[in-house]
Amino acid sequence: METHTELHTEIVDVLQRIERLTAQIELHEKQPNVDSLSIEGYQRLREQYFRQLEELLAALNIRADIHLQAA
Repeated sequence: METHTELHTEIVDVLQRIERLTAQIELHEKQPNVDSLSIEGYQRLREQYFRQLEELLAALNIRADIHLQAA
């Protein structure tokens, strides 16, 4: 079983991954020739990280239902 410190570290790591993916998605969306396959791949990976984050928070008895906010 992970300690709270390990969980906190893992939560921060996942949040940073989500942040980097969001930046990549925004960068690709601004390109003149939008690469929709890359964007879709990044979005799928980001969704996986959202689920992972929900699981990590649940281990701390925190219930989360994470969704993207519309821009």
